[in-house]
Amino acid sequence: MRYNVIRYLAVVVPLLLLASCGTLPGMRTSMPPVPAENPPGTEAAAPGQAPAQAPAPDLAQQVLNLQARVDQLEGRVAELAGRSGPAPAKPRSLPPSTAVYPKPAAKPAVSGAAAEKSYTDGMRAYHAKKYGEARTQFYQYLKSQPRGPKAAEARYYLADSFYQECKYQEAAVEFNKLRLQHPQSILAPAGLLRQALCYKNQQQMSSYRDTLKKLVKAYPHSPEAKEAQKILKEGSKAAAPAAPAGRQKKN
Repeated sequence: MRYNVIRYLAVVVPLLLLASCGTLPGMRTSMPPVPAENPPGTEAAAPGQAPAQAPAPDLAQQVLNLQARVDQLEGRVAELAGRSGPAPAKPRSLPPSTAVYPKPAAKPAVSGAAAEKSYTDGMRAYHAKKYGEARTQFYQYLKSQPRGPKAAEARYYLADSFYQECKYQEAAVEFNKLRLQHPQSILAPAGLLRQALCYKNQQQMSSYRDTLKKLVKAYPHSPEAKEAQKILKEGSKAAAPAAPAGRQKKN
């Protein structure tokens, strides 16, 4: 905008200066101006003598007026520029597809050697009858190696540590996990038998017999299945009503 004002002034100022000195060069009227009548008390100009011209306006005053106008326009331009000011730059943001998010910290992986140590420490505590400490170690092993080579053994001894402390409800839950997670393990039949005994110790006789039957059906050739069959037969004999005694013959 300041540049446009300067261009405007560069054109207007020379025109005003020329206008103050007279008509523009090259401009001619088709008819000469009408001579003015002499005011009373004055004599007409002699023929051949140029008429007296009116005094020219004060050129210095016109320049001062023009300079004042220029100063006013410059002040207006500066005021408008100060009001508008530069537009604040917007913070640059990444599009959603390219946004960078911090990666979550990776959890330290438990090595096989550390898991093996947990199992060994658990067995040592189990045989020392420190069942609470043993469970802690077995839980640690199963957390890091849920399908590890010794997961079935860790589950069995974890459950049996509850059984040794007469915590039959917790033991039954863990023995059931052994059957579900490791049905092909050599310890699965023993776990089922222990689970049945947990129900018996809680006086849940129906669950006790059902678990024994499940053991016989799932692992019929195992030593535990034979023991379960024996228990079931003894139970059926004890539950059978006694035969009525025969009448004595009269002599």
